[in-house]
Amino acid sequence: MLRGLLASGLTLFGLFAGCPAAEAQQPKRGGTLTLALEADFPSLDPLRVTALVERQVGLAVMDPLFDIDEKGEVKPMLATGYEVLDGGKTYRITLREGVKFHDGTAFDADAVVFNLERSLDPKNACRCLANIDSIVGVKAVDAKTVEFKLNRPDAVLPAILSDAAGLMVSPTAVRADEKGTAKKPVGTGPFVVKEWQQGHKIVLERNPNYWVKDQPYLDRVVILPLANEESRQSGLLSGSIDVIESPSPRFVRDARRNKKLKVLTGAGLGTVFLKMNTRNPPFDDVRVRRAMAFATDRDLFTKAIYDNQYPVADSLIGPGMWAHSAVKNFPKYDPAQARKLLAEYGKPVSFALGISTSPHNALAAQALQEMWKAVGINAEIKQIEQARFIRDALTHNFQMSLFRWAGRPDPDLNLYRAFHSKFANETSSNYTQFTNSRMDELLERGRSTLDRSERQKIYDEASALLADEVPYLFLFYATFHTVMAAKVHPGPNIADGVLRLQTAWVE
Repeated sequence: MLRGLLASGLTLFGLFAGCPAAEAQQPKRGGTLTLALEADFPSLDPLRVTALVERQVGLAVMDPLFDIDEKGEVKPMLATGYEVLDGGKTYRITLREGVKFHDGTAFDADAVVFNLERSLDPKNACRCLANIDSIVGVKAVDAKTVEFKLNRPDAVLPAILSDAAGLMVSPTAVRADEKGTAKKPVGTGPFVVKEWQQGHKIVLERNPNYWVKDQPYLDRVVILPLANEESRQSGLLSGSIDVIESPSPRFVRDARRNKKLKVLTGAGLGTVFLKMNTRNPPFDDVRVRRAMAFATDRDLFTKAIYDNQYPVADSLIGPGMWAHSAVKNFPKYDPAQARKLLAEYGKPVSFALGISTSPHNALAAQALQEMWKAVGINAEIKQIEQARFIRDALTHNFQMSLFRWAGRPDPDLNLYRAFHSKFANETSSNYTQFTNSRMDELLERGRSTLDRSERQKIYDEASALLADEVPYLFLFYATFHTVMAAKVHPGPNIADGVLRLQTAWVE
């Protein structure tokens, strides 16, 4: 199948070909932008914000304390800076002056304390709770200074506060109507939630009192949750939609040729991979996991199935992150070595490959199935509804699954919960139930070491260990393609794939 697809004459494009160049035009004020996302979601409460689609809307309404820039570096947002004290166990963060929430109340140190204490309260079950487990106390030093007390040195805190844990909502609004925060969070962001028709659309309107002068440029943003890929793409081509996320690789290829469209490609912070449950046969034997890697021609796979739109991956640390580096020991395609390891294993290898319900995922799975069959590996493809697919991953109810991790701006946030053994025996994102004492040691050191050059060495070793143990068979890096009408100016190209809508404008 794969070599036949390549021979059929598909035109392959370089990863960054056709990306918009830096725009020197003066932004135009006004207008409406219609943006189609790949899925619906139930809540914008920061306690529940995790997925890419939630973050895309959430960051338009709520500013975080920190954000990431075009180089993947963490930078102050509602914060203005920070000081690290007590060997990394105290962070003193300074805040912007003159910022107000949508309800007119002041953003200050007390608001930060309220938000963090709300996230830290176990009864609120914040999805961010595991990431903020180092925080033992938060206090207001004065109106514009907050002090975080930690139970250990923590190099990751600013990156954590660029994510859901750092999103700020009005304490006054939450106290008045906490349940209402799910649908109409009162943040400091560039837009205000005007209307939300669940499953149909979200309408955001310009915040006239936004703290960044002259921003946002748009008057209105209409968000459409469209799970059907074809509906998103046809809407863009017809002109009823201005921007789509998660287009098919083939559509991206064609969009690069279309003068009425343009493609924004973010470097990406995460990876698409095949995860293998290391507690259950056949993947409880490392020889089988290594054989799977040797049996997979990832270069051919990405060219034929994904139109060469994504770079082949060797780790969970994406190219948009400072800690990204080449992993030299990840198994390369070698079917003879795969057969040798399978012969040593001495038993037939067959398993279920779980995929979410997407036509393109089905095509990818069929290609992998055929590739593995060539060395005597038999995979049964099972398409699973999205909610159950995620639940099965968290509860380790699978043998192998095709999965995407969008990534976060620090390697700890990609690796710690995925591979630390303390999460292996519980419902968690250590999906594969991976346990390795050396990995545990590296992950603990990585999050508590403040020197970046030393952290780089630690995560390089962690990536090499994963390449040897192969709980994940990395396929390609999760670079993000956003396709839009030529009239749209999307603002900075951020590696996490989320448009910063305060800087977007339309001609």
